[in-house]
Amino acid sequence: MKAKQMENYLLETYGKVVHDMDNMEYACSELANLHDIKAEDIFFFMVENRPLPISSGIVSHSCGFNTREGRALKQQFESYYYQ
Repeated sequence: MKAKQMENYLLETYGKVVHDMDNMEYACSELANLHDIKAEDIFFFMVENRPLPISSGIVSHSCGFNTREGRALKQQFESYYYQ
């Protein structure tokens, strides 16, 4: 998922963008490659807290809350985003 696509989604859905979209694209792409997940799934996990697909092999949610794996993924995302 490209930065412009992410920006358009955020503008259409929330009316504004407060994130650095190039950093967002980089972090999503790096995590997607690292964990063999789609960058789009990472984006929606981070922005809307959507559970990752079962096929990803990462259980990101349990009873509506982030699991240890989900929290670790968010920390990894933050590291790449602010790099």
